[in-house]
Formats: sequence, structure tokens, C-alpha cells
Amino acid sequence: MKILWALAITTLLPLKLIADQPITNMMPRWNNGYGFQFIQEYRHNTDLLLGKQKIGNGLSEEAHIINIEGVYTWKRWIRLTAKLPYTLHAKRQLLDQQGNTFTQTTQGIGDLTLALPLKKYFNLDGRSGSWTIAPQLRIPLTGKSPYEIGDGEWGGGLSLGYETETAQWFFGTSTTAWVFDNHEPFEISTSIDLGRNIAAFGSSGQITWETDFTWEDNGSRKIKAGPAIYWKLNDTIHLRADWKHHFYEKKTILDHGNGDTLKLTLGFVF
Repeated sequence: MKILWALAITTLLPLKLIADQPITNMMPRWNNGYGFQFIQEYRHNTDLLLGKQKIGNGLSEEAHIINIEGVYTWKRWIRLTAKLPYTLHAKRQLLDQQGNTFTQTTQGIGDLTLALPLKKYFNLDGRSGSWTIAPQLRIPLTGKSPYEIGDGEWGGGLSLGYETETAQWFFGTSTTAWVFDNHEPFEISTSIDLGRNIAAFGSSGQITWETDFTWEDNGSRKIKAGPAIYWKLNDTIHLRADWKHHFYEKKTILDHGNGDTLKLTLGFVF
């Protein structure tokens, strides 16, 4: 089966940490800890692209997605995460063969992603951090239709990552590779996050600037970046908001791009 080859191939690649994991990237770090989070995701792409060229005029795409994610920590160093998106509403504008504009809409469940993050923590003089390796599995739940938000294919992935922080500063970098079962291209994405830890009003948080690079073997490229703020209201309730702008985008197949993504997260840890 192709998915088995996909999993085997990704274990040989130099890759990334599993980015944006529950809960608000601050997973429970104690035995038998668990949590879940809800992410309201808003996407707006302003252009229909082929290569870097805009096709038509003002052919945009919008999507509102709710992501339901959970995590369970057996031991401090091993945990299981699950991510399930549901598209509440999405619409895009396209051109038909006669050059006329028409609109497509979609909604429904997306693809389930399971991961097994394995972490190695370290403590140094004035600085701590962790290394992460995380095999992943994409399970297709998206039905076949002309307009799909998800990939709709089995996929195998592997992530490697490194994080470190002092009392004031945070740095994290990660790379993830995906191999899919059928038509989706092989993909590598890398993220670099730099931030500052903050404390106020009896609680704490973090402000970061996050940059993501995505490369696909069909020639597609993407660079997006933007700020994120995380706040721990108490030991149970966690909040996060992040916005990313697409600063560079190249499509080798006709697709929408040159957009922005806003995510608002409410997480609970037990």
C-alpha cells in the first residue's frame, strides 16, 4: 500500500517539529494530562493564481473553518494528538471556459490528522527547551467534490523540531514532510518562531512573530508570516490569536492565493 511507503520514506528525510499543536502549542507536560481546543479559522485569498500571475480580476476565496483538536499525555515525553477541521462555509470565484465568472461553495468535515509527538526535554543554565519527533497520519474524511478544502487522501508525515526559551525570550523551529497516497504532491514546510515571554495581572503569555515556508515538488511555493499572542488565563483556560499574511506565493496549478489567515483559539487543559 502506498501509504506504508509514504511512512517509510518520510523517516529518511531531514524534517520539522509538528507545528501548531494542542493546546495552543503548550501541550500538557505531566503524566496523564489531557486537553482540547477550538480554533475559529478565517481564510481570505484575494486572487486566482497560475504561477505568480493573477487570472481574471478580483476572483477571491473565503472560508470559515472550526478546528477541533485534542491531546492526551501518557508520560511527559509521549502523547497523542488529533485534529479535525469542519468547514462551516467556503466560497470561491472561478472562470468557465467562456471566461465568465461563477461561484462555488462547500461545507463539511475535513481530513483527520493523528500524531504521536515524542519529546526530549533539557535544562541548561538559564535556558530550557526540547527536541521533538512526531510521526503523523492523515485520514481522508473529505468527500470527493469539485471544491475540496482538505486533501482527501491518505498521507504519511514526519516532523522534527527544536524549541528553547529563557525567562524572557523564546525561539522555535520545525520542519514537516508529507507524502500522500495518490495525486497530492510531496510537501515540506518549515517554520521559524521568535518571541518574548510576558507576565501581567497575575498571569503569563507570549508574543511571537511566526514565519512559514512551504515547498511542493510540483513547483508550488509559499511564504507566510505574522504575529501571534498566547495568554494563559489560569492553569485550565488558554487563549491564542494569530494572523498570517501570504508575502509570496507561486502556484503551478490554478488555485487561489495572496491571502490572509486569522485564527482564534480557546483551549482547556486538565
